[in-house]
Amino acid sequence: MVIRKAISEDAAIVAGLAIQMWESHTVEELTQEFFQCMNKNDSVVFLSIWDGQAVGFAQCGLRHDYVEGTGSSPVGYLEGIAFW
Repeated sequence: MVIRKAISEDAAIVAGLAIQMWESHTVEELTQEFFQCMNKNDSVVFLSIWDGQAVGFAQCGLRHDYVEGTGSSPVGYLEGIAFW
């Protein structure tokens, strides 16, 4: 298994995985959201590859708003994680 930082060109691949978790969205909406996320300085998406196939992702970011259980800002936050 290889885990690497996703790049803008991976947005549709990540969205294809994420739609299984966030079914209330469309693949197009998620593709745009991940594309924007991958082009910000305060967020990152990691992609898990097994035998040449994307099998998971982790979306991480810095939250500047309040996060329960923290007393400082910004704080690292795991926005979403999924593996199949």
